[in-house]
Amino acid sequence: MEEWKVVNNPDTPPETLDKLSNEKNWMIRSAVAKNRNTPKETLKKLAKDMDTTVRNNVAGNPHTPEDTLSELSDDKDMLVRISVSKNPKTNIETIRKLVEDKSYTVRKNATESGRV
Repeated sequence: MEEWKVVNNPDTPPETLDKLSNEKNWMIRSAVAKNRNTPKETLKKLAKDMDTTVRNNVAGNPHTPEDTLSELSDDKDMLVRISVSKNPKTNIETIRKLVEDKSYTVRKNATESGRV
């Protein structure tokens, strides 16, 4: 699958990744979400994707904007919140919020981030 090679290439142009972020295939959108060249606006859009894996990859992408990470810290999926807690770009206020999360595993990961 040609698209798969394109979305997993770290040198794919941002415009191409933005276009591929609209694919029906969740695996393509998921790969776009973790690519370092994906534009911030595209990451913001993918943060609202219905697929958990896509949102999880946005949460783990170090280029995801802080405000988007803050929004994802309220995600219904625990794995997404854990990825937010591990992202080095997550601001301290969001980490502090995750330390109070209802899930022990999220609280543990936020605490172990070493930033609280």
